[in-house]
Amino acid sequence: MTDLCETYNALESYFESRGIRELNPIIKQLLLACPSSCVFAIGGHSVVLDISSNIVAKVSIKAGDPRIRQEQKIFELLQDSKSHNIVQCFYHGVDVSFLEYIPHGTLHDRMSLPKHRPVLHWMLQLTTAVAYLEELGYAHGDLNPQNILLNDDDELILIDFDHSLEIGEDVDVGYEPYVRQSRERDGGLFGVAGPKPEQFALGSIFWYMSRGNELYAELSGPDQVERLIDCEFPDTDPAEPIDRVIKNCWLRRYARIADLLEEIKAMVGDTARQEKQSVLGHDFSENRRICEKYYTSLSVAKAVHERNHGDDA
Repeated sequence: MTDLCETYNALESYFESRGIRELNPIIKQLLLACPSSCVFAIGGHSVVLDISSNIVAKVSIKAGDPRIRQEQKIFELLQDSKSHNIVQCFYHGVDVSFLEYIPHGTLHDRMSLPKHRPVLHWMLQLTTAVAYLEELGYAHGDLNPQNILLNDDDELILIDFDHSLEIGEDVDVGYEPYVRQSRERDGGLFGVAGPKPEQFALGSIFWYMSRGNELYAELSGPDQVERLIDCEFPDTDPAEPIDRVIKNCWLRRYARIADLLEEIKAMVGDTARQEKQSVLGHDFSENRRICEKYYTSLSVAKAVHERNHGDDA
């Protein structure tokens, strides 16, 4: 996502320069309704608005975009999640989701900072989140460093479930080196949703975490794709536990992400920090109340609600 802190007029100009002339009216209404709000980030099909010190609103750029509804389905499944490493959704409505604010940028941003990287703990945190999705019958479908944020405690938080899939569905979204095509196509362009594509992505993310450079970053796009198709990977040290996990992920040796998680847990052992629970109880309820108030203040949301519910509105 592109980081911004702009007025609505600047946002309109930004999209007009890219051929998009009709923005979702909810974007403007939220910016007007929320004091001190601003455009925080722009993605391929959504805008993230910073609306309070601990809440952001993710709004589809175009009204009615089905991808935000797909993500909301995942949030509904995750509403009782005990995983601290999945972003919290406080409330959602037509074309908008209100999420917890994760302040410290993406994993990609973090990798550029000259500070210690707790690689093994990061591996545990990320795999815990992906394994929880697997338990629910879903794959994230777009694992990469841009879809991973860091919180105040330098812990990884998995975000962006727009492309999440039920296990067994075709995978057609992603970019190298976090996906791999096959010469013998099975399912979508990048295979079938489930442990194989997910662990391949995790292996490449773990490589990035441990090396500081993305896999085959020195190669051009076509050369990178060919290396991955042919399963030509850099040398790893079988005596090093992290390297062993990376290679196993690239070769897709784990039958389940849960099996990968168990191996990483064994590696972390007694050094694992006690993971904190996500925002629960009073704080969650209060944030939800605030988000619901923002949502019901939107005239567009009211109109949609009345149209969908008629006399029950």
